Amino acid sequence: MQYYFDGDSNLYGTAGKEFSMPARTKQMGSIENHVKIFVEDYVYTYLYQYGRSGGGKEKLAALIGKHYEVEGQDVLVISGAIQGKGTVQQNGVECFSEETWEYIGGQMQTYFKGMNIVGWVHCQPSFGSFLMARDEVFHKEYFKEKWQVLFVVDTMDKLDTFYIYNEDGTGLRQARGYFVYYDRNREMQEYMLENSMIRPREEMQEGTSPQAEAEIFAAEQAEGRERQRRKPSAEERMDAAKEIRRVLQKREKEVKQAKKEHDRLLAAVSCVLCAVCVCMGVAMMQSLDRLKMVETELLAMQTSYQTLAEDFEGVKVQSVFAVQQAENGQTTEPTAEKVTNKKYIVESGDSLGYISRKFYGDNSGIAKIIEANDLKNADMIYEGQALWIPEG
Repeated sequence: MQYYFDGDSNLYGTAGKEFSMPARTKQMGSIENHVKIFVEDYVYTYLYQYGRSGGGKEKLAALIGKHYEVEGQDVLVISGAIQGKGTVQQNGVECFSEETWEYIGGQMQTYFKGMNIVGWVHCQPSFGSFLMARDEVFHKEYFKEKWQVLFVVDTMDKLDTFYIYNEDGTGLRQARGYFVYYDRNREMQEYMLENSMIRPREEMQEGTSPQAEAEIFAAEQAEGRERQRRKPSAEERMDAAKEIRRVLQKREKEVKQAKKEHDRLLAAVSCVLCAVCVCMGVAMMQSLDRLKMVETELLAMQTSYQTLAEDFEGVKVQSVFAVQQAENGQTTEPTAEKVTNKKYIVESGDSLGYISRKFYGDNSGIAKIIEANDLKNADMIYEGQALWIPEG
């Protein structure tokens, strides 16, 4: 299909002649119906070289070319790319500075006269080709035309995506696909020679004309593409297999080393935990021993206290008897009152020993009182309790 523009019969002219779409193209992805994008092969290759030269850092660039409207559809022909020199970071975002815009303008006057800025490039190694919110904000501020595009490139993982305005122009969306075309792009060749990412211009032989340099560079590019297309030889395949085995062996060795480190760390942590558990067990055993000792001492003290109390009560009873004897003028030692199955009401401070001595004269009646009253615990009597005192 042929279209007519205000230009001569190539992509970069300006004189109103017939224009043919590029004959040699390679489709990347699906066909986009909103904006049809054509990227020249030199531009595509150069952007990847430019992105890799940053050493893993983000890099920006401007896309140069022409915009056409054909039968109501926007057609974008990208035939140049200019480095984003002098970019600055604002709030952690890489942006064009005044120096960047001035550099782009100067390079357009030198290499890409009659063309426009049709978009920009964000090279973000190892971050994929996803659209960042900050990039969308920047694009909407500086690239307001509906046909201007953003090209996101991950040069490490070899991923790239074009982003275009959606139908209502409120935001960006991913383009379904684009075309890479092949042509004798003199403008881009000259710019690439001056700004090569592979070898500097100083390495060119002195006296080489710009046209010869461009042809050398084009030949190198064509040779590189031919090497990529041709099948590798048996020796190359063997070398590649050796390299793959070497990488796999190295990775396996690293995995084993990491596993050993992990096992050693796990063993060390286990030993520490075992030591802590042993210390806690020893401390608990010592605490239990101390508790048992305290319990034994308390029982001994309780027994001693009960014996002392009973002895004290016996002395008290004997003293009472002595007083009563003195009052009655008796000279002989009194005996306990005769017991004939009587009931006794326990008073405050009474014990079985005291009650036995009161009725039997000694502690011999304790067992009788316990048996007669079916007492389970000799120490568990209480004030007001009625006890049967059996006959002595």
